[in-house]
Amino acid sequence: LTPMDELLKYYTEYGQEHVFQFLPQLTEGEKSFLAQDLKGIDLKRLQQTYKTVAETKITSKPILEPFPNICKVFGTEDDRDHWNDVGLHNIAEGKLAILLLAGGQGTRLGTVYPKGMYDVGLPSAKSLFQLQAERLIKVQQIAAEISGKKDVAIPWYIMTSESTKETTRDFFSKHGYFNIDPKNIYFFEQGMLPCITPGGKIIMETPFRVAKAPNGNGNMYQALHVSGALADMKKRGVEMVYQYSVDNILVKMADPVFAGFCFENKADCAAKVVPKSHPEESVGVVCMVDGKPGVIEYSEIDKETATSVDEYGSLRFNAGHVCMNMYSVEFLERILSQLDLLPYHVAKKKIPAVDSDGKTKTPSENNGWKLEQFIFDVFGMANNMKVFEVVREDEFSPLKNGPGSNVDSPSSCRKSLSDLHKKFIRTSGGFIRSESEENLVEISPLVTYNGEGLDKVVRGRTFTGDNVHIEN
Repeated sequence: LTPMDELLKYYTEYGQEHVFQFLPQLTEGEKSFLAQDLKGIDLKRLQQTYKTVAETKITSKPILEPFPNICKVFGTEDDRDHWNDVGLHNIAEGKLAILLLAGGQGTRLGTVYPKGMYDVGLPSAKSLFQLQAERLIKVQQIAAEISGKKDVAIPWYIMTSESTKETTRDFFSKHGYFNIDPKNIYFFEQGMLPCITPGGKIIMETPFRVAKAPNGNGNMYQALHVSGALADMKKRGVEMVYQYSVDNILVKMADPVFAGFCFENKADCAAKVVPKSHPEESVGVVCMVDGKPGVIEYSEIDKETATSVDEYGSLRFNAGHVCMNMYSVEFLERILSQLDLLPYHVAKKKIPAVDSDGKTKTPSENNGWKLEQFIFDVFGMANNMKVFEVVREDEFSPLKNGPGSNVDSPSSCRKSLSDLHKKFIRTSGGFIRSESEENLVEISPLVTYNGEGLDKVVRGRTFTGDNVHIEN
């Protein structure tokens, strides 16, 4: 049998022989591409996943309870200073790494390139990637100063997807890795899964290409192992990993306070949360699900639960999960043997598919399923899960929507960063006199990480004009 015959036999065994329907019309190059595309698909696993998802019936509502003992960072100034020191000393010892989820393209922003390359319109015109890199450099400097160590490096692991991997690497290379040593940046790739019909058939995007989609941020755990990133962490002596998403313009890179809290409490898994902006905000909630730590999606919370309050009048389910999590390396290793237990979730989508004439058409209604794993589905495997509430205005402003949107847009991100930096200046004894609230204030991350050391730059000064940009 030829290699193509072997593939045809394999796919026929699993009832997926339709993927070869255009084989007679394909060129040699297209046949080669098709064979390569099909070789990487584990049909047994795909069939099992489909069967599990298709047969899963929600028989009863889960029992939900608020997560106990959430640490509220804004109420504990002495603790915060202590955790900051603990975090910085562990950073100086090389025990903390950061992990960026950067698989998303800026489609909703009206661009075709990775979201991290987006410039929201700050006076500096810096991309999200550059802002993050410069915050990383600054926190390394602070850790070096406090510990007396000369070279402090925080390894930066960046998970891309098939659609963002080359462009992201090229962008970093073109910008000289933003003055970070490339040996401390580790790119790896999220897995892909075929898109399938509700009947379990693989969807073909073209006569020789399978329609595929990234298999959710929960694939991160498997990808860390398969790519060698987890082994690299162990080799470097990393003990904790702080994970975040690319689209949060306010992310505190390698946050020493959160890190110190997790090191001191020996957390194997921890999540940052923010209080919900209103009871029915479209955000998942960290809580106890059937007695174990988990996240309940906003679409799965009924109105009565979402709006229920405790004896003090506060929302019972108020811990909004914002995809900023901490893991011990030991936990990431331990759960490898349990990843097969992670559920897949179905996203019903309009998936471009080939018609009977071999032409690719985008349907007007949902025609297929994308199968995804969610990052928070491992929380129930933790032995010592911690939840850390932070101030939204200081730490969370995501970029989800394009220009013109009122929320989670370039303009809302600009305003969030500007408002935070105005607060830094006022707290440090500076003044801002501006004609309009629309005027922006931006302070380079290389000047200050979280407002520290600014008094010598701004005390007694009055900043005026359309936009204020402090670069050094």
